[in-house]
Amino acid sequence: MAFHLLNLFLSAGASSEAATSSAVGMIGSFLGAGALVVAPAAAALIWVSQKDALSR
Repeated sequence: MAFHLLNLFLSAGASSEAATSSAVGMIGSFLGAGALVVAPAAAALIWVSQKDALSR
């Protein structure tokens, strides 16, 4: 079954250029998400945790 699907995919004319472009786009999306969402959220959490330190 898997071999049949692989043959179908390969005969569909998917080029390596399209695959490379897709992979580059996916990596760019991950980096963009990290820059726009993860980094500011981490910075905000670190800032809040430093301001709200427990006194023992």
